[in-house]
Amino acid sequence: MARSEPWSLWQSGTLFIRGELDGAHSEGFRAELAALGTLPDPLVVDLSGFDIADGLAAVAAVNALRALAQGRRTVLRAAPQILAHNLYRVGDLAQGSVRLEATREDEPYG
Repeated sequence: MARSEPWSLWQSGTLFIRGELDGAHSEGFRAELAALGTLPDPLVVDLSGFDIADGLAAVAAVNALRALAQGRRTVLRAAPQILAHNLYRVGDLAQGSVRLEATREDEPYG
């Protein structure tokens, strides 16, 4: 099933990514972000309205954001904790080109 709303929105020089990503929508998410075209440097991405529902979605989000950040300085604002943790685990934060601002401390489900 296709998602009816876009995942991303440009506003005042910031890329807003929003919605709850699950494994079933991972390919559409990746494709939309890959089709954004030329991006600014630095790239500011606001993730305050974005959530990750499962492990497949976490992998898709990490890979898509790594592709967006490639070759440019990138600031991720209000990233979900699981996304920030996985970017740290794969070494993307150690290189210094990706910086986190105000990472959310998400509560576990249950």
